Amino acid sequence: MQAVPGRTGQLLERGLRTLTGEGSGAPDPVRARRTDGWLALLCGLLTTLNLHDVHRFGLVTDYPTSLAAGWLAAVSLLWRRSHPWLPALAATAATVVSDDRGPLVFAAYALAAYGRSHRWVGVLLMGVVYAATRDLFLPLGYAGRDPASFVLGSILVPALYGETVRRNRHVMTALRERARQAHAAVDQAADLAVVQERTRLAQRTHDGLGHRLTALTMQAAALRLDAEADPRVREAAGAVEESARAAMAEVREVLDMLTDPAGSRAHTSPVDVGRFLGSLARNMRATGMEITHHTQPGLGSFPAADGRLLLRIAREGLTNAAKYAPGSAVRMNLYAEDGEVRLDVVNTAPEGERIVLDSGGMGIPGLRRALTEVGGKLRAGSTQDGGHMLAATLPDRRVLA
Repeated sequence: MQAVPGRTGQLLERGLRTLTGEGSGAPDPVRARRTDGWLALLCGLLTTLNLHDVHRFGLVTDYPTSLAAGWLAAVSLLWRRSHPWLPALAATAATVVSDDRGPLVFAAYALAAYGRSHRWVGVLLMGVVYAATRDLFLPLGYAGRDPASFVLGSILVPALYGETVRRNRHVMTALRERARQAHAAVDQAADLAVVQERTRLAQRTHDGLGHRLTALTMQAAALRLDAEADPRVREAAGAVEESARAAMAEVREVLDMLTDPAGSRAHTSPVDVGRFLGSLARNMRATGMEITHHTQPGLGSFPAADGRLLLRIAREGLTNAAKYAPGSAVRMNLYAEDGEVRLDVVNTAPEGERIVLDSGGMGIPGLRRALTEVGGKLRAGSTQDGGHMLAATLPDRRVLA
């Protein structure tokens, strides 16, 4: 729905959404059912008041019968979401019985907002039936004898509003799905980068230290089994063999920790952020994102807390770029200068029209608080070319070799 400028327009739009049971978020079944009940009651009350004047202009001229038909049309609004054709038929029948147009307003909106195929055929049929039956029942000189304005105001305008709400609902659904996919893509890429880094460390440990310990164990065992060796040498070789086997067991335990998917035992280890960013960029590039990254050579590893915070910032920047700037080019830079470490995540302007879905505003403020607690700061805003920048700085507490 196109927003009306000004505070009055915003209040009017909010009131219309509340009245029709439509909001920008996902529908609440309980609230939707309650709204349908209130709308049915409102329609019935309006029908009761209006029929005092128009119950004589229809197929039936007595008030009780016209009132019953009007209330049946009002009650049918309880099924306006699941069976929108039902209130359309009931309202059309009620306007044949009398000249009450109240149910037509609600029914035309429901048919356009919730109907599926051929819904506009139904809307046009409602207008045609109303216009055709007026000449049969209304006396000459009655204002309703020219029904064009009533068809426009009671059927077409509510139907157009219902169609607008319907399109807005579909757009919001698509945007929520795009945001979910963007979050999932970045999370998956980040998790894969963690697994790749741990696998690399495990392989390196296995190929280096593991092989050396295996060779040491075999040499000590051979010396222990040498019958010609001095007994004290053989005893010492046995001790070396036992120590080597114990070291091998510890290495295997470390390898199990590195390959642990949950990473529950690796939260205190230093983090090689530069290598992680490289894996993250490679994984996001595989999803179709145009991304480049640069890490200052020789940065080394970061303390666990600082490393995890930098990784969180990188993920937030990539998530925002994927959600709000589809098709843009993303650049990540990590470097250290003047006692500070800085991470920049910058994306260019999105391709096509930018449609923003409200995310609740928790990501950036949460990062800003986390950086403030460790003596850092965060800057976020638009760039001159229409893109967006996320720049974080924190004290340099790197783990240098």
